[in-house]
Amino acid sequence: MLLSEASGRPVVAVDGAHSVGSIAELVVDPHARRVVALLLHDKVNGGDTVLWSDVTAFGPDAVTIPSAALVAPTPASIEPLAGPRGRLVRKRLLTTSGDNLGTVDDAEFDPHTGALTALFAHGETIDGRRLLGCGAFAVVVSA
Repeated sequence: MLLSEASGRPVVAVDGAHSVGSIAELVVDPHARRVVALLLHDKVNGGDTVLWSDVTAFGPDAVTIPSAALVAPTPASIEPLAGPRGRLVRKRLLTTSGDNLGTVDDAEFDPHTGALTALFAHGETIDGRRLLGCGAFAVVVSA
C-alpha cells in the first residue's frame, strides 16, 4: 500500500464500533524502516496519535483499533519523526555516495507489518531496505 493511499482512511474503534477519526499522515521511522504511528486529523481523548502496535488491521476501507482509549498524545519518542522534518514524500533523495536520485514521490509499506517496502522517485523504485535516514534536507538511502 502507498503512503499516499492511507491519507483520509477512517480509523474505527472496534469496542464501540465508531470512528475515532481519519488518518492525516503515517509516521515512518527511517532507522526501523517501518510505519510506527498514525496521526489523525482531529484530537480524541486529548490526543491525535495511534501507535502502529495498537493497530488491529489496516484494511482497504478502514483501519481498526481495539479501543478509542488507544488514541493518545504523540509520544516523545515519535515527535521527532512526525511533521515536516520526518516526512519522506516530496524530499530530495540522496544516496550515501552523494548521487541525487530526484524527489521522493511516494513510498510503499506492508499494511500487515508496517514495514517500508519501497520508495518511488522519478519513475524509479528503490528498495525500502536501503533507507538510512530522513531529515529536513533529504532522505538518504544506501548506494
